[in-house]
Amino acid sequence: MHYTFRYSTTLKVYTALCVMALGLICCFAFRSSSWFMIALYSWMVLTSLLHSVLSMPRSIEDDGETVVLRRLLWSKRYSRTTYDISEVSDMELTKSYVIVGSAGYFCYSGLFYRSKMGFFKLVATEETGHYLRIQRKGKRPLYIAYQPALSY
Repeated sequence: MHYTFRYSTTLKVYTALCVMALGLICCFAFRSSSWFMIALYSWMVLTSLLHSVLSMPRSIEDDGETVVLRRLLWSKRYSRTTYDISEVSDMELTKSYVIVGSAGYFCYSGLFYRSKMGFFKLVATEETGHYLRIQRKGKRPLYIAYQPALSY
């Protein structure tokens, strides 16, 4: 199976609004007379933009033995011998509480919380209802959203 992530309209609009807000923060920082504040705001904005853009998911591949999550610059392999990997459907995970991470800034990614499920990690670019659940014994599960009809 190979699935290339698609980005929902809601995610694109939210990302555009966040980038504009970061631009306003930069404008505010450069109007400030303190060089420390200019450096601090610039560092925060640059770090936020770089991390979010570089950690955007591009695709997932499942060859039967491993699942590979490819991001913009790096990839992560999950072996079926080490991880419990299963498919889960009919869930709405993007309507959970974000603890740490991005709730729609380039992707839904990070540590989330949902009642009756507890804490979990999520990587999604749209609400599909279908997820790959990847979990190592004793660790929080990772859910990766995909659409089975668009994977080959």
